[in-house]
Amino acid sequence: MSAHFRKPSLGALTTAALALPGLGAAPATAQTGDGWQTDYLYSFYKEGDVPASKKTGAGDSERYEIQTHSLRAVKPIGERSVGVDFLYETLSGASPISVQPNTDGQPVQVMSNPTINEERFDLQLSGSTPLNARLALNMSAGVSDEDDYQARYGTAELSYELAELPMTVTGSLSYSDDELDPTQGTYPTDPAADNKSTLRGTASASYVLNRNTLVQAAAGFLRHSGYLSDPYKQFFVTGSGLSPFDARPDGRRGFHLIGKLRHFVERFNGAAHVDYRYYQDDWEIHSHTLELTWHQSLSQTWRISPGLRWYSQSQAFFYAPFFDQVREDGFGSSDYRLSPYGAISARLDVTKSWNQLAAGFGVEYYEADGSYATGSVDVESPGLVDYTVFTARLAYSF
Repeated sequence: MSAHFRKPSLGALTTAALALPGLGAAPATAQTGDGWQTDYLYSFYKEGDVPASKKTGAGDSERYEIQTHSLRAVKPIGERSVGVDFLYETLSGASPISVQPNTDGQPVQVMSNPTINEERFDLQLSGSTPLNARLALNMSAGVSDEDDYQARYGTAELSYELAELPMTVTGSLSYSDDELDPTQGTYPTDPAADNKSTLRGTASASYVLNRNTLVQAAAGFLRHSGYLSDPYKQFFVTGSGLSPFDARPDGRRGFHLIGKLRHFVERFNGAAHVDYRYYQDDWEIHSHTLELTWHQSLSQTWRISPGLRWYSQSQAFFYAPFFDQVREDGFGSSDYRLSPYGAISARLDVTKSWNQLAAGFGVEYYEADGSYATGSVDVESPGLVDYTVFTARLAYSF
């Protein structure tokens, strides 16, 4: 499981607009001047079982269950700030291994036994400082460690406020160096598993149209290098009956475009968030993500936020449920995450704030299906996942 980077904040120029009821990107948080600001988040993630009609008799139908505890503390120091993030995560359940044809020639999922039990620890330090009246620097670095995966990562971001326009431009660069050390279980793992690295860059511009409306546009790239296969997965070759290890190119380059709109509707004392993301890479995957959220302030201290998200992607050029023979280039994967599919999710968040305290609760349901994709999905992967996430959040300032 790779490290996750926090979304950099917008520039100080947008602070007034984002502070309007419902415009903020995050739920209400308790704040008091230059004191410490702390935030605790608990999440429970549960994947739906694999239907009996979509799996072989071997393995277990129960998929992943993940519990996450994360704690963040930030201390403003004048115009600067320092922060620390700590995360502890546990994972258990069974994982998709490969896909094979059943007696009718239809793909069915081969699952591992429910013996996967992992822990992950993540520690990140961050800080921000103004370089001059209009230029600010944000930096962070962290380490993530689990039984079979270690990552060291860092990010740097520069934000510049234009003098002649109500606009902030931001550029960020992040790097991660990851080491894989797969553990052996019931199914063998790829002994060739090795290190990989990831470089990401993003440039964005946020513009305040008026006191109620903010727009943002961003473009970015990514470059993965090294061992990019999944050492725990295999793909089935019908011609030989063999199941080689998942084999992907040792490089991946992609780019994305993002557009965001934040608009506060005074009449309803609520705000609409509209986000769109387009992604494309040299594995021939392109995807679309559209997210709609409404933040409704019920009073000075209560907020409810329903949201919908739609996602669609094409398949990688080396993906297939199973193969008649090994490809000439040697690549092959039956990982459902590289298959063509679409997904829809719905969520609901509720927050309540007091003077120095804020609490929030949320639930999200996600369903992946070939029918949600923009293009035609001739053969749907039997490993597509449905999941539910419950979250609880507590923020305190002192």
